[in-house]
Amino acid sequence: MYGGLLCFSYLILFGISTLNFNHPFAFTKSPASVSTWSQPMAVPALAKIDGRNAPEAIKIRRQNNSAILRALGSFAGSSTDADGEWIDANTYHAHFVRPGKEYEIAVHPSQGSATITQTRSSFWTLVRDLHGSAVVYPDSILASTWGLYTDLCTFFVVSAGISGIYLWTARRRERGIGLILLGAAGTVSLALMLLITFHG
Repeated sequence: MYGGLLCFSYLILFGISTLNFNHPFAFTKSPASVSTWSQPMAVPALAKIDGRNAPEAIKIRRQNNSAILRALGSFAGSSTDADGEWIDANTYHAHFVRPGKEYEIAVHPSQGSATITQTRSSFWTLVRDLHGSAVVYPDSILASTWGLYTDLCTFFVVSAGISGIYLWTARRRERGIGLILLGAAGTVSLALMLLITFHG
């Protein structure tokens, strides 16, 4: 009972996002909002990437992006998915992702400024992105628990199914209808998997 109460909100979200995946209704297609602005910035020393091998380039990007986040402050501080490169001698471009937001940041060291384009996802896009996701945002205590919550609810659902089969086998009068339901569900599931496997 308590496991069901704990996982109720997750399962509702999972079900709604599944409907959104398979049947994207018109009201769920609201466009993302985009805003762009420039702001002064104490530009840190950003290392060059050209000529580096892959591991070194990744390390430099992480260092550059971390320095940019520290210089800009909290609005982009929860980013975990980041990449960056020099567009020209005076423009370093970085891409950051947060739950529900994306940032394209062009840093101009000689001007001491940054141009920031923020894309804010719609509510339904955010719900869809959370579908079964185990994304982890280490800078956000709340967001980083999503993967654990997903694992917990998965464990509960599997356990509930196994315990349900066990309780069904203990009731002799209900074995017939249970066998019919198990057989029908198994047949439909297997047929669907075979259809997708051989016919796409």
